[in-house]
Amino acid sequence: MQAFSAVVEDLDNEEILDNMNGYMHGPMDGFIKKYFGNFPYVHRDGILEIQTSDSGTSRCRVPSAAPLPDDFLRWFAEYVSSELDGARGSWHISGGNTATEHKDVEDGARLLLSIPPSPIPIVEAKWDHVQVVSQFYHRRHVCYRDGLLQLCRSAFQVFAAQPTRLFLHGFYIRGSLIELWAFDRSGLYCSEVFHVQKDFIQFLSVILSYQRMTDGELGKSDIIQTDEGGNYITLDSNGVTVPSLRKLYLDNPPIASRGGLVGNGTACYRTRKRGSSRWDYVVKFKWRWARKRPEDELLRRAKEKCVWGAISLDYYKELESTADLRSRLRWGTSKKFSETPFPPERHDSIEKQDAEDDVDGLARYTEDEGVSFMNRILTCVVTSPVGRPLHTFQSPSELLRVFHDAIKCHRSLYLDAGILHQDVSAGNLIILDDEDDTKPKGILIDLDSAIELADREETGSNIVGTRLFLAIGVMNTEHHTYRHDLESFLYLFLWTIITNRSERLPETSRLRRWSDGDWNELAMHKSLDMEQDGFERILEEFPLDFSPLKPLARDLRRILFPLRDGVLWTGTDDSPEATVGLYDEIMQAFEEAIGSLRWCQ
Repeated sequence: MQAFSAVVEDLDNEEILDNMNGYMHGPMDGFIKKYFGNFPYVHRDGILEIQTSDSGTSRCRVPSAAPLPDDFLRWFAEYVSSELDGARGSWHISGGNTATEHKDVEDGARLLLSIPPSPIPIVEAKWDHVQVVSQFYHRRHVCYRDGLLQLCRSAFQVFAAQPTRLFLHGFYIRGSLIELWAFDRSGLYCSEVFHVQKDFIQFLSVILSYQRMTDGELGKSDIIQTDEGGNYITLDSNGVTVPSLRKLYLDNPPIASRGGLVGNGTACYRTRKRGSSRWDYVVKFKWRWARKRPEDELLRRAKEKCVWGAISLDYYKELESTADLRSRLRWGTSKKFSETPFPPERHDSIEKQDAEDDVDGLARYTEDEGVSFMNRILTCVVTSPVGRPLHTFQSPSELLRVFHDAIKCHRSLYLDAGILHQDVSAGNLIILDDEDDTKPKGILIDLDSAIELADREETGSNIVGTRLFLAIGVMNTEHHTYRHDLESFLYLFLWTIITNRSERLPETSRLRRWSDGDWNELAMHKSLDMEQDGFERILEEFPLDFSPLKPLARDLRRILFPLRDGVLWTGTDDSPEATVGLYDEIMQAFEEAIGSLRWCQ
């Protein structure tokens, strides 16, 4: 069967767990009615008649018997390929073995429904064509959490390849038990568990309905359209600040996208006006948390306060919300996996398991998190100017200038507008190519995670930012401060040099430890690496061309992590004098390094 190449690389189970834990709901009342109520079915004389949402009727043959788990993959591959009446796309199976019986396959198999925009050969199937994801295991005793993580891994791949997607369908089979799932930017939620065999007709109707759903019912967005000029979006005149911006064509792929399933799901594209060859604007799609201040308000405030290096807001529109997508569903508080694992299930025979009435699912392996549903709103933001990604810097001296100016931009945001960025990361720092030396060379973008200082007490101490670049104090659940962002600049500086324009860390890099483990482990790793001995080992990873930047890296470490009573200090002095002094000292270190490079050249 078709193998799908990875879109999300270096994604470990811990990172997936962090993203989904506490954002699970279920089982949800009304799940099947909401998503499959448009597909009523009748079973008679060995034929299953399914009414489709366009008032048509699809007829499918019903097998004489439901398949046992050991035969399921072979049966599934044969059945769905033969029942084509009204079906769209095709199912692909990876993992497992569809040709032989299975005795005990712990890794399971992945079943993906792919619907390309036009008929294409099967070898060209890609994640951006996948419309339904599923995970199958022959034995019920597979670790429930591990299997669900594998299902979420597939969902991660789909959302990474389809950044404007609204939601995604999925299902999870263990032995003869099946849960139906849906994923969106607020989390994941499931139906009641039912039996593939005992409820075989219902199972068939669900599987066959997936292939008969419209794009909207599958969760695809129509925000981006296509004509002879390429992919484009049409802007509502009410949100446009520049009258000529009514139709913008998008460059592909996006210049930046935010990995993960739950969260902002940010995707940014270069855009141009019709008939123009210049990419003058950036369009950003993001799912902002409804309780947070909209980014357009922060951008307008930055402009009013004359923030140095602030980007221009050209359009803003709210398009959809996860609350609307989940309408007619009832849910309680979110769930997280239990701290104490549930005792392993008995490795009984499949026949005995199927005879049991216990249909355990999400509720059995989780506990209430006590957090209510977090509504997210899909927004479309158009800004200017357009910059280059950080990894495209052309020389060490340009890199230093980019960082210097981005820190200057951060300082102006904080001191002039009272805005704390909170997400200094590779995707949020861009390079501008203006030849005017009085204009910034590097600026910060994306105020998705930013807050006004006046609102800081209301936000609590939630961990905000990009995992790899988070400050030690943030991972220890301290209130996010300006010094934490400056610490993130140091981590980003080291990462940019060590990855050397590749955006991938070497396999042996110590920096890989900065994203592997829980928050306490990550904070410990970074603390050790910021000690003098650990830091020198990091500097050994600098490519030869960047050796002249080692003194600057040492200076930045010394400035950010002074010794107090012989211990590395990671705290924040937020007095006005200390705040201005820290910015000045860091920017001066960059200026001296820039001067040294010019002298050497």
